[in-house]
Amino acid sequence: MLRATKTIPSGRTRMTQIAVTSFTHSTIRLEHGGQALVIDPGAFAPANAFSGVTAFLVTHDHQDHVDVERLAAALTSNPESHAWTSADVADQLTAAGAPTARITAVTGDETFTAAGLPVQAFVGEHAEIYRTLPTSPNIAYLIDTRLLHPGDAFPTLPGDPTVDVLFLPVSGPWMRFADAVDYVDTVRPRVIVPIHDGDLIDAGRALTDQMSALFPGNPEYHRLPTGERTLL
Repeated sequence: MLRATKTIPSGRTRMTQIAVTSFTHSTIRLEHGGQALVIDPGAFAPANAFSGVTAFLVTHDHQDHVDVERLAAALTSNPESHAWTSADVADQLTAAGAPTARITAVTGDETFTAAGLPVQAFVGEHAEIYRTLPTSPNIAYLIDTRLLHPGDAFPTLPGDPTVDVLFLPVSGPWMRFADAVDYVDTVRPRVIVPIHDGDLIDAGRALTDQMSALFPGNPEYHRLPTGERTLL
């Protein structure tokens, strides 16, 4: 059962109270006003990442970010649910039996409301893994104008928005830790929550936590306990 364990105060005078749960790797669950929004419900995500969810945001088509079969089942079983994703993932979900009316293909930058929260979607490309491998679309999501999940890339966002909380990738075959440090220097978030580290053992995560001292701008660094709710 999910429960609130701590509160991270917002740096803003006006704040929407949001409960965030970090699951394995890049799966993030946000709860507000009795609704739940899940970002990147991938193959490593537990079953409760898919249950009782109003909105799903998928950044790209890799299995660690979207479990097509389980997401299609969740969309089919819950008439109140909806998913926003790239066109290729939308096609995969439809082929897996998900109702077309509950899926929106995001093909360009746009703004919409998901689970009662304003969302800005920024379409770009997945960071290069290797020059001979094909690239795929990657969608970064800015939620409630302050929480940024960039997917598998370090995108420059138009308008240079103020980011309060950055869900920051810290490991993976497409990045170096130095890239994460540089991105923090660009975005200048107040709070960093590390994600995309499902490939690391505990010692690797501990080393990452130590290396967080390199992040410029003196941001707060919070590794959230897996499966426990934290209020933002």
